[in-house]
Amino acid sequence: MSKTQIFGLVFGIAVFCSILAFPASEDLGAAGKSAAAGALLMAIWWITEVVPIYITALLPLALFPLLGILEAGDTSENYGNKYVFLLLGGFFIAKTFEVHNLHQRLALIIIKFLGTSRRLIILSFMVATALLSMWIANVSVALIMLPIALALISKIPETANDDKFGLALMLAIAYSASIGGTGTLIGTPPNLIFVGVVEKLFPGAPEISFLQWMLLGIPLVSVFLPVTWFYLIQYFAIKGNFPGSKEIIDRELHSLGKITTAEKRILVIFSLTALAWIFRKDFQFDDFIVYGWASRLGIDHLVHDATIAIIAAIAMFFIPSGAHSDTGKSKNKQLLDWQSASQVPWGVVLIVGGGYALADGFTKTGLADWMGMKLTLIADFPVLFLVMAIIIILTLLTEITSNTATTNIFLPILASMAIASQIHPYLIMIPGTIACSCAFMLPSGTGPNTVIFGSGKVTIPQMARCGFGLNLIGVFIVTLVIYLIGFTVFQMSAGVPLWIK
Repeated sequence: MSKTQIFGLVFGIAVFCSILAFPASEDLGAAGKSAAAGALLMAIWWITEVVPIYITALLPLALFPLLGILEAGDTSENYGNKYVFLLLGGFFIAKTFEVHNLHQRLALIIIKFLGTSRRLIILSFMVATALLSMWIANVSVALIMLPIALALISKIPETANDDKFGLALMLAIAYSASIGGTGTLIGTPPNLIFVGVVEKLFPGAPEISFLQWMLLGIPLVSVFLPVTWFYLIQYFAIKGNFPGSKEIIDRELHSLGKITTAEKRILVIFSLTALAWIFRKDFQFDDFIVYGWASRLGIDHLVHDATIAIIAAIAMFFIPSGAHSDTGKSKNKQLLDWQSASQVPWGVVLIVGGGYALADGFTKTGLADWMGMKLTLIADFPVLFLVMAIIIILTLLTEITSNTATTNIFLPILASMAIASQIHPYLIMIPGTIACSCAFMLPSGTGPNTVIFGSGKVTIPQMARCGFGLNLIGVFIVTLVIYLIGFTVFQMSAGVPLWIK
């Protein structure tokens, strides 16, 4: 173990034992005190990575029943939450794209379509990366785009060694992967952690659907991505054409061959899945209602977006790929097999479940209400200042720790702060969630940052200098989108909504 891990192990246990040793107060019972001790232990171990962060996420299963926080059955239910299975289904669908190289084909087509001047190359890589990141894990997308980008960079003429094009392209991939992930619920784990925590903390809150998040996430990506592109080309003074880029893209596309039967079938299944997600719930425009398919079938109270994701994932396992052997006989191979499916990031699923268990403990022990009472000092802060401060704080914290861990730790706290301030909890929980995907300064900030740093084409000082400015830009963009779109999409009232009372 490193010195940091040893410190985290000892310090975490010391804090945990110290809190348990204190007598319970009148306004916070023994269970609430134990929940606070468990939450701090998890936070310290997540930050210092004493054990893999996925294992830390299992602590509630071990501690909560023993400490009287939640019963074993109630604790374990959080790891089987419907949003956990929505994420898992999304992982299976994304893995099918990877197995058949459909993700790479889509990326290359987008890049070829948008153009191949230096500036347009960067833009096309960013658009392709962001679009893929809405549906596939951000780290996977960065890994997909990296070799294509490196092939282009390797063709830069020796007389242009001082050109910043390669550096800009590397950072563009990392940043657009993180930004694109904010566009859909399955784009990045913090988004699903948010909707799950809301369900645990506020059982009376209306369900946040796949479409509802997209109505906020897509405009956010549509604004943030071009602003980031403009920032990068100005920061690195990118201009002029890049000879040979079109030939490289054409060669990469040609190497994939013609689109296969399997790829066509995956596109059909994915398109139907996306449409089912979008049109599951009713649309209401003032007094005019467009009923979703679930309402039409009378099962709107029975199905969820997770239902659709799992149906699509199961379909991938029994629909044949259409591949043929040299003899012309079918190989009888499905679009997805278990050997490939078993490679999805199961650890992320555990982190999301652990976050839900943590939020459940906050609610049922009264810890969330207690924290709300203690945070009444912020009630007089201007809301705009509060929102921007939260975005800044969580962005900086995410630079040094996992974005999923940061989301798990702080969303229950933000919910309590909102109630203490008598404002709608979404007003600070949503920007806090998005901020956890907007760490652009350090390799540890997000998975895509780590991938790009690992290429050896970017140094930490280069990433930090460029990312600092983008972090500041992100504060204003997220705040602006929340105020201009978020209030309408999530029906945020001026004060605490009725479903909390």
